Amino acid sequence: LLTDRQDQFARAMVHKITAYALGRPLSFGDRVDIDSLTAQFRTRGDRLGDLVHLIISSNIFNSK
Repeated sequence: LLTDRQDQFARAMVHKITAYALGRPLSFGDRVDIDSLTAQFRTRGDRLGDLVHLIISSNIFNSK
């Protein structure tokens, strides 16, 4: 799964963890923020700790 669909897996992971962190389902308006978080997550090596840090420092989380 990871070799064939790594980008898709990373995006799903970002989507699910961000929704959990926000405490609400994500909407279409959140798509730009999710795309940005996913790109940053991929460039940092797909590490869970980095994803958590990216989410808590993101605009989508801090404008809650």
